[in-house]
Amino acid sequence: MAGQNYKEFFEEAMNQIHQEFTNSGREDDFKLWFNLQYVEDTISEITVSVPSEFMWKQMVSKGNVQIVQNKINELLGQNIQLNHIVNSKPAEAPAFVQPVQTTAATISEEKKEEPKSHPQSESNSPKSNSKHPQLNEEFTFDTFIPGDNSQYAYSACIAAAQAPGSKNYNPILLYGSSGVGKTHLMVSIGNYIFQNNPSLKIGYITTESFMNEFTQAIREKTTDKFSKKYRKLDVILLDDLQFMEGKEALQNELFYTFEDIYNRKGQIVFTCDRPISEIKGIAERLRTRFTRGLSIDLKAPDYETRLAILDKKLELQGKSIKQEVKEFIAKNIQSNVRELEGALSKGIGYAELMHKELTLDIIQELLGDYVSSGSSGIINIDVIQKVVCDYYNVSIADIKSSKREKRIAVPRHIAIYLGRKLTEYSLTDLGEEFGGRDHTTVMSSLKKIEDLLKTDSSMGDTIKILERQIKES
Repeated sequence: MAGQNYKEFFEEAMNQIHQEFTNSGREDDFKLWFNLQYVEDTISEITVSVPSEFMWKQMVSKGNVQIVQNKINELLGQNIQLNHIVNSKPAEAPAFVQPVQTTAATISEEKKEEPKSHPQSESNSPKSNSKHPQLNEEFTFDTFIPGDNSQYAYSACIAAAQAPGSKNYNPILLYGSSGVGKTHLMVSIGNYIFQNNPSLKIGYITTESFMNEFTQAIREKTTDKFSKKYRKLDVILLDDLQFMEGKEALQNELFYTFEDIYNRKGQIVFTCDRPISEIKGIAERLRTRFTRGLSIDLKAPDYETRLAILDKKLELQGKSIKQEVKEFIAKNIQSNVRELEGALSKGIGYAELMHKELTLDIIQELLGDYVSSGSSGIINIDVIQKVVCDYYNVSIADIKSSKREKRIAVPRHIAIYLGRKLTEYSLTDLGEEFGGRDHTTVMSSLKKIEDLLKTDSSMGDTIKILERQIKES
């Protein structure tokens, strides 16, 4: 018969392991990879709940389940088997993850506490089949392929989505270069929460848009309305935090937004192109808030992960291509996921338009202009932005900003034009890479350069020089 004969032993074991990890400076590892909650026990088994089957498999493979089992056996003086179930509804972080010295007496007192109310914990919350107006419905955990470069981030984001507001995963900062999956994972959190807790208020916004909206609120004297709009959210997803650099008034507003949401146990997720420690001009009190939870670096995917991503993309489209074609794309496009998928779409699109099978010869020819002989992969937006900015002696932050002076606007237009010409980025994707601009703004930049190419021969020479430098980079 199921009972609670071993509950205190389980909690004491978890507290001791937590203290050991904290003492060795690995508290974040404990928070993520020991995400177990006691359920019940029998004379020879303890059943625990975990956020997902994937998390359980990872904890087993890392040996963490065995660590817990060994600790319990040590305390009990007998062998106990750990079994698991998947907890399908969000829950509060268990008390034993707090960094405190715990004794049997304090455990007994913790059991007497009344559970805190938490809107994310309601088991009768209806599921939603609709689409959130701000979230890309294609960005889900099912469509994300984790590899060694992103497995930690993937697991942490799943845990945050299933237990939003838990201090174990709050806030989450995802950082890395363009196209490695930061926005995909962040939006996946939003989509999961929206589908399982549609009553929660979820907001997604780029920092550039947040800044523009805040500036407009100041101009129109509606800052109170602006503050209420964001501070009442249960989940805030803020993209491209690096654009907060040096903007004191905006940082002040975000600080109070952060405090309101965090103190109500709402979920906060940020993305950035680099660690917070490398961003200058960030107020210290805001910096400490950003680093309060998990800060996770996403790298470019390795070869095996790139192959898996291509397989997943083909599966979702109901298509197939030769293995040698997939291998060529995965081998030559190493920088990020967006360009990997773009190259695949280019090959499939050509084959379908020409009613031909996509062969190795065809894909080599199609990608020939994009794969530089001296580089490790396809041309990417980061390279284009760097080359153009170096040529015009402006910063990448400048061309991604809302500044309109000619010395910045011209290189911005040129970089967007070259991005459209030399990559497979859509207008929307290009806009995201240049500070969250919409597709109409991108089209305007393209038209300005196209018009100049018709009337100004020096612009044509400049474009040729930049193209050569980009392909040699």
